[in-house]
Amino acid sequence: MSAISEELRTEQFVMSLRGVVPYVYEQAWQSVLDGTPLSRTALHRGPDGLLRRTLRPEARFRLQLVDWRATRTEVQDARLAERLAGESAAGLPLDRAPLMCATLIRRSDRDWTFAWRYARELMDRRTGLRILEEAADAYAVLLRGGIPRGTAVAALPGAAMPGAGLPGASLPGAGLPAGPLSGVRTRGPVAR
Repeated sequence: MSAISEELRTEQFVMSLRGVVPYVYEQAWQSVLDGTPLSRTALHRGPDGLLRRTLRPEARFRLQLVDWRATRTEVQDARLAERLAGESAAGLPLDRAPLMCATLIRRSDRDWTFAWRYARELMDRRTGLRILEEAADAYAVLLRGGIPRGTAVAALPGAAMPGAGLPGASLPGAGLPAGPLSGVRTRGPVAR
């Protein structure tokens, strides 16, 4: 357990997807996060008033599903902007693992928007991009009926708990492929 800063910043990724099977997509994310402390990390306030990292015995990645197909595209866009701004302003519940939230919004019969937000104390932006890639790979494997391999993020030095060397700790960039993730927008860091 290590003390961390009082200010919790979030990173937010938003991307467009086509033809997603939500249950399989959620399984893919859980498979990437299983075996790492990323999904089990929570924060609590210690007797000295500082926030401290704790690991929960287990935590599930939950994908919130929203269906906006009955709404016009321009209204969907306005709702999405409002939702993202509201989520950023609200922050994340510190004492509940995982310190992330994800929403899959159905915009048409084939088009989806995926919005994922996590605490910057949990991981940096490059690691977030790496997890997005790992989830996409795991999703493809699950769709083919396979079993996703273990996540490479768990093996990266400092990936599980980048805040261990706070303040301002982040993962080293060595060994992380740039990887093409088209349609990914980031919003953040956002102070809570």
